Amino acid sequence: MKIILKLLNYKRSKHQITYLYQYDEIIFTTTLWYSSVDLYRLEDQYTQEYMEKIYFHIFLFQGLKILSLKVTHIDLGKYSHHWNQSLQKLWEISVDKLLMQWRYESGNVDYKKPEILVKNDSLENQTEPLVLTPKKTPLLVCNGGGKDSLLMASLLGEHQIYFDSFSTNLHTYANYEKLFELNEQHLKFWKKYINQVHRLYWIDSFMNSPSAQLHGIDNLYLSHHSNFEPSPLASGIFSVLPIILQEKYTMLCYGNEKSSESDNLKVNDISVNHAWCKTTESEILYETYIQEVLVRNLSIFSLIKPYSDTIVYRILSNQLKDNQIKQVYSCNLNPPWCKSCPKCAYVWLSFMAYLKPEHQREVATMFDHQNLFDLPQMQIYYQEMLGLGKHKPFECVGEIEEVKLAFEKCVEQGMSGQAIDQYLQNARLDRKSYQEIWEKYNSLDYSYQRLPKKLLEAVTQAYSSLP
Repeated sequence: MKIILKLLNYKRSKHQITYLYQYDEIIFTTTLWYSSVDLYRLEDQYTQEYMEKIYFHIFLFQGLKILSLKVTHIDLGKYSHHWNQSLQKLWEISVDKLLMQWRYESGNVDYKKPEILVKNDSLENQTEPLVLTPKKTPLLVCNGGGKDSLLMASLLGEHQIYFDSFSTNLHTYANYEKLFELNEQHLKFWKKYINQVHRLYWIDSFMNSPSAQLHGIDNLYLSHHSNFEPSPLASGIFSVLPIILQEKYTMLCYGNEKSSESDNLKVNDISVNHAWCKTTESEILYETYIQEVLVRNLSIFSLIKPYSDTIVYRILSNQLKDNQIKQVYSCNLNPPWCKSCPKCAYVWLSFMAYLKPEHQREVATMFDHQNLFDLPQMQIYYQEMLGLGKHKPFECVGEIEEVKLAFEKCVEQGMSGQAIDQYLQNARLDRKSYQEIWEKYNSLDYSYQRLPKKLLEAVTQAYSSLP
């Protein structure tokens, strides 16, 4: 049976663009609001033809999430002329990688990527990619408000490297303004090095909708937004391009963790990686395509990719000033901290393992002085993170060995709780293994060769300053 998703149309105004999708008889919309972008001015500067190409890429990749309704065909309609071999390669890899978690969790492992329907008379668009001339600040830093964002701002600020900030409301169910305030609260410590703070408001009628249940789709029950969490991160690379074009940034910097390179599990020899869109493979894939088709001199990299999470927390502990740790959040369910999800479990564990006592006391107030090691709802997550479950949690958490290191550090400090007992009884490292793993995760990864020289110097100097 054909299940067709149609890219119907888009409408835009000065600061806003709305995309219309048709799935059977259902219409879905995705609207992006740019706090600092004038789309009309961009069309005047770069031509409407070029900007339509940008709009189309956002249109297509924002549609990734709707494939979870078991779409078999995508009709590009009047936008068919933007389809080409390079885009086909990028799209097919993205669908395979980004939907694998959904396929596993929903029992649709055998789902095949949809066929692309194009008009026969459409011609490939041959417009050349732009070359941007950077302004005073060529660096745009993607900011999610967590400890990685705080560390990036600290690394840049300590080395007097100017940067601008970009954030979006990935959690579409939450209060937008509250999320942006949480995302940006740590930036006040480094405001002298920041000229602009950009916001992208994302308003979506598909995410968290009851479409699967009410429309009667067989073998499909969607109960949680996290099935699709990686998809907006991928589409966000295109969604940020209007900001890049307006301000002429030539460097797009993420805070993607090194642990994103490891899979959560394998199914029939197929890797399932919740964080694939944060991997170096993904980074290179999207950068290569964008340079070939859209912006020739835009580089994309992750500032902290040479660091393991163990190093991230140790450097944070080394650099933290009073009250800075209170200005971050990491929870993806009920920000700032729900105390009921794997992300809260992991970050609290790592804070307790590596932060200094005075900062641990600040963390205690952030978590209402609760011992998360003892909370019943957390035990399954710690079990999975220790490698005692079916797979590592579908969240951005450290590798299993990193988790064991953090638990051992907590044991050394005399901490207690059910999760500590579980570690001691079922997963504890012996001293030889502990030493080997400690050396492994406290070594800088020099294989990541994508950072500009000045940024690499900041990363290596912070590492070298560790006690």
